[in-house]
Amino acid sequence: MDLTVGTAVFAGLIGTVVMTAIMYGAAMMGMKMDMPMMLGTMLMPRGTAAWLVGVMVHLMMGAIFFVVYAALFDAFAIESGIVGWAALFGAVHGVIAGMALGMMPMMHPRLETTPAGGGPPSSGGVPAPGIFARNLGPIGPVAIIVLHVVFGAVAGVVYTA
Repeated sequence: MDLTVGTAVFAGLIGTVVMTAIMYGAAMMGMKMDMPMMLGTMLMPRGTAAWLVGVMVHLMMGAIFFVVYAALFDAFAIESGIVGWAALFGAVHGVIAGMALGMMPMMHPRLETTPAGGGPPSSGGVPAPGIFARNLGPIGPVAIIVLHVVFGAVAGVVYTA
């Protein structure tokens, strides 16, 4: 499949929106992760402005990541099964993201180093997710992988439509 950057950007945005909606729904099952707030509070104190900046950063990252997926489809001459390949790339992406979450305290100036279950952050930051989001609830590790597989699959459907 030939690389179509505009379509890949759009697909990545849609995949990110679906992934984020599911992430917020997962809060009802015990996973208290707010990726837009985590991203936004890297730049400013917790609040509406931080969340909005975080949403923009998260959407931008999703668009960029799916452009990378699409470039891989093109580089490896993947012509069929794009949705399955995108889901597989999402699983790999999820593993890498899960490991990166464990390194967030080294990069994030407002990250609380206590688990999320202890109430609201006291320093105006957000709870440290821990590696594979282990500090954010019992479904954290599985959810990180599943959310990225969903991102890949949804974006793959949009990209091939």
